[in-house]
Amino acid sequence: MLPRSITGAVLVVAACGGTDRPVSRLPDSPRAATPASVLRLPQSGGQAHLYRVPSLDESSWKEADKLPAMKRLVGTDLEQEIVYALDAKNNLVGLDLESRRARTVLTDIREAAVGPDGAVYAVDTGATVTQIIRRSPVRFRTKLAGASRGLYGTMNGTLVALPAAERGQAMALTPDQAQGRTTLPQGSAAATYLGDLVAVAADTAVVLYEPTAKQPVRSIEVSGKVRAVAFSPSGHRLYVARGKGDIQVFDRLSSELIESIDLPGPARDLRSDFFGSWLLGRPERGDSVWIVDATTGKLAGTVSTRWGSDLPSVAGTKTLLVRAGPDVKALDLGSKKLTTTGSVAGGAEDLWLPLSWLPPLEQQQLAENTDSTAPAADSGTGVPGIFLQVSSSRNPSWANELAGKLKAAGLPASVLPPKTGEDAYRVVLGPYASRDQAEATGRSLGMPSFVITPQDQAPQ
Repeated sequence: MLPRSITGAVLVVAACGGTDRPVSRLPDSPRAATPASVLRLPQSGGQAHLYRVPSLDESSWKEADKLPAMKRLVGTDLEQEIVYALDAKNNLVGLDLESRRARTVLTDIREAAVGPDGAVYAVDTGATVTQIIRRSPVRFRTKLAGASRGLYGTMNGTLVALPAAERGQAMALTPDQAQGRTTLPQGSAAATYLGDLVAVAADTAVVLYEPTAKQPVRSIEVSGKVRAVAFSPSGHRLYVARGKGDIQVFDRLSSELIESIDLPGPARDLRSDFFGSWLLGRPERGDSVWIVDATTGKLAGTVSTRWGSDLPSVAGTKTLLVRAGPDVKALDLGSKKLTTTGSVAGGAEDLWLPLSWLPPLEQQQLAENTDSTAPAADSGTGVPGIFLQVSSSRNPSWANELAGKLKAAGLPASVLPPKTGEDAYRVVLGPYASRDQAEATGRSLGMPSFVITPQDQAPQ
């Protein structure tokens, strides 16, 4: 486990350098896949189930308790291995993945969110805000009156709340005080993974709200009607869906337009995957999802499915989970025909949460299967070791700058050069003696990362 101070430093510097464009499509080898699963919470009550990705075979993990009827997912604190959700009676429920037990954490909760560090923020029916860090509750002094259309936790323990009311003001709250109130336009909103920047769609512009800045509000002019916004996982790129039927991609720091991605029509919602490889768009009309390959900036396919708060979603590196009639299916994003890799009958009415987690025994089996086909690190062949990739960039200066900041934070950072002319510079941590060691570091970072192995680094 990394010290808390170093963890915070990693998150800050990683948000300041590099770009999110993936190096390349991840290989099909199991060595390239992180432990991936999807948790199914019963909307009508009962036991939760865990399925392995991409096959959707049921895991050996069995919940010890029965859950009440569930309303919606809130989020996950993977460091504490707890999944949070609201039940039908507005109780905040915590499901401990390790003990497999569920408990009511808080009652009479009207809305809740989980921050990037795993802290939970819950607002009860009396407008009291409670923050839960490492299972310990802290009550905020300032109440949050009125409904919110978005709650976002940050790495510094601040809660950002966007008002649902047209004349309401956005607030940034800490346990001791309200840091400020800011008037923002109505419109769909999205926040960076770290919660440090919020984007709001405002017709002919995107309004950016940075709660801790001296001038917290700035805007990017966008021609055409802005329908939806989303950030890439590290927050470097801002995706803007327009009424003209495309997605414009902006640099978060410079506000410069990077590229435009054509769509079959206007999208009213956007959703990025955890690694920044895929972008999902919800068409303005009809029940389907547009799949955009962020590597190429091209439309990769269209799938008929209902759009909900949980699905469609990307699990692991290249598995799309969708509702298909009464069932839930897993589709291979690495295949041109989006081949079905697994399905769960009758699962469409339940809630689904992708996880980078498997039970310890299954993680060990995955590691053994991976290591059994990997070349020996000390074989004398000059094969690189196992690394944890945290960023990639086509700009070597940015990559080297980020690696330098990570080193200053006490981490073993370096830059792997491109394998081909179309590849990028990878900022990595390591090398590590085993995949387990690299994954343990990844869980401690609190930011998107994935393991790359000798095969991934070998010349093509």
